[in-house]
Amino acid sequence: MKKSVCLSFSLLAIFSLIAVSPSAFAEHGEGGMAATVENAPGSSTPGCEPNCFIPSTVVITAGGTITWENTDTAAHTATAGSPADGPSGVWDSSLVMSGGSYSVTLDDAGTYPYFCMVHPWMEGTVIVEAEAAHGDDHAEEMGHMEEKGHGDG
Repeated sequence: MKKSVCLSFSLLAIFSLIAVSPSAFAEHGEGGMAATVENAPGSSTPGCEPNCFIPSTVVITAGGTITWENTDTAAHTATAGSPADGPSGVWDSSLVMSGGSYSVTLDDAGTYPYFCMVHPWMEGTVIVEAEAAHGDDHAEEMGHMEEKGHGDG
């Protein structure tokens, strides 16, 4: 009896933690067309890694907009590229002062690493999915069925 009560309590605790814990990836906002990233408080000094940008990875749909909001007390940048290779040229916010923000619209699918040029330990990733990434597979499959004479008709 004690084992089953203990096991039930343990499972309840585990499921509660899973339900409450934040996702590693940002939710698709507004149908995947927008996402917001904030600077972690105190991220101007090392120690926030890997979550200096919150969330550190966001997913948007091609044509979507990502906004960085500087909620920290120091100025930051959101610059496409990496500390090792430097800016890629896809976007560069320049300095975003405390309380400021910067937005960019990304039309091309792909994975875009970015960092803060002032604080290079701050790194994040933007994943841009093709607009038709979800749902067109079935339509294509149905088209092939019709070609083979299996459609309505």
